[in-house]
Amino acid sequence: MIRQSRANIETSSFLSALILVATLVACSGGSGARGASNSASSGSGSSGSSASAGSSTGSTTDPTSGGSVVPAGWNGDCGLHTQWAGDDRCILPPPPDKGFQVHVGPSDYANPDSTYVMQPGVERTDSFKVVSPNPEDRYFYFRQYRMRPTAHHLILTAGAASTSTVAGTLGHRIATANKSGDSPVNGIIAAENAGVGSPIGANSSIDVSLHAINPGSVPQIREIWVNFWYKDTKTVTDPATPWFNVGDPTFSVAPGQDTVLGPYTCSVASPGRLLWLYGHRHANNVSFLVTRVRGSQRDLVYAGYRWDEPITLQYDSITQNMAADPSQDIEGGWSGILDLQAGDKIEWSCHVINHQSSTLRFTNQTYLGEMCIVDAEAVGTNCQ
Repeated sequence: MIRQSRANIETSSFLSALILVATLVACSGGSGARGASNSASSGSGSSGSSASAGSSTGSTTDPTSGGSVVPAGWNGDCGLHTQWAGDDRCILPPPPDKGFQVHVGPSDYANPDSTYVMQPGVERTDSFKVVSPNPEDRYFYFRQYRMRPTAHHLILTAGAASTSTVAGTLGHRIATANKSGDSPVNGIIAAENAGVGSPIGANSSIDVSLHAINPGSVPQIREIWVNFWYKDTKTVTDPATPWFNVGDPTFSVAPGQDTVLGPYTCSVASPGRLLWLYGHRHANNVSFLVTRVRGSQRDLVYAGYRWDEPITLQYDSITQNMAADPSQDIEGGWSGILDLQAGDKIEWSCHVINHQSSTLRFTNQTYLGEMCIVDAEAVGTNCQ
């Protein structure tokens, strides 16, 4: 049996900071005092089947390769029923001994704080602060992302080392997404990734950069839930290394101009392998191509043609990605383990046509700005 899968990952920046007090609460049905509910929490789900509300159209994963990280009988369904679009995205936190959840959104859906209400045509990016509830240092690998329809992307970074830039909040990135889904898909981890884990310190300060846009004609709210599932520290042998390569942020694209940003390159520092990769871009993007260059050998590893439904590709022994065909604008890329050797280069480019009346620059505006960013995770190496 083969299941359709689509992981969900994206990155970016923030335009203004909004620091709110974090409280440890679970996902709720919508009553309560007016205000914010920005938190990191642990909880327990009701019995039932495992929730997996996001899947990938870019790849298929063999479910017979191993069991899911999600415990048998855990059901993340919140049973949320409000007047707002996207109630089905809500997910309960993991059991307290299994992980925690970061939640950004209103605590009162009947009378939500204006921070979370998106009027028609409004686009904004804000930074929210929460604190992870883990009392000791832990590792994680499996993450679940759930986002209401207004969310364009989120990026979470942990620790005091984070630095805010036009490209995003740089530092120890622990999660990034542009749609609801699971990473790895459905919580199924390939055998070669059994030792992969990402660290998070005890009671870490977490910055949540949330970019949202409401292109519709009625008000909506912005809200996200991210579950982090713990990994036994004793089993972690391969710490995951996040990649966030922005290319050249000084570009400008004139109104009506048809051009290619790049190709940009980074150099692989040491032997390793890519776990997943996603190409971050905006509404004027036509294509996003990524190639592994090894001497004279060139391997297309990622080809994306839909900025509004971007694919994220996993590279492991149980995932079959679609074969890309640039001549037909067919999305896809490399299948199987994507090994990296010292001296390899990663090359990426973005075909952009400016349909706007203003010049496109490197900004976090969906229609009036552009980006060409490689966002990925690897083990054993980085790319600079």
